[in-house]
Amino acid sequence: MYPGDEESRWPREILLDRRVTQRWDEPKAAGRWFMDHLNGLKPSRGGDGMFPQEADALWDSYLLFDRDATWNSTPSGVLSWGFTVMRTRQKLASDLQFALDRAQ
Repeated sequence: MYPGDEESRWPREILLDRRVTQRWDEPKAAGRWFMDHLNGLKPSRGGDGMFPQEADALWDSYLLFDRDATWNSTPSGVLSWGFTVMRTRQKLASDLQFALDRAQ
């Protein structure tokens, strides 16, 4: 999302879980979709509400999904979202713990 970002510089070893699929989205299609639909996702544990609306795509953000989330025309089961990841990391940690506790 910044000038100079390159797929070859992405540290793929960070996300090694077999459930993770990594993609490089040069045209920002996913980020644009989420930016356009963020208000309609209605996270059950709340959203951040701070994303700068002049941006052209959702970036440096997290979306946390419930384990039973599905995707039809839009995803269901969104627990929370935040921008920037570092600024909202405490909410992410809290909501992730909530999801893990519910899964047990």
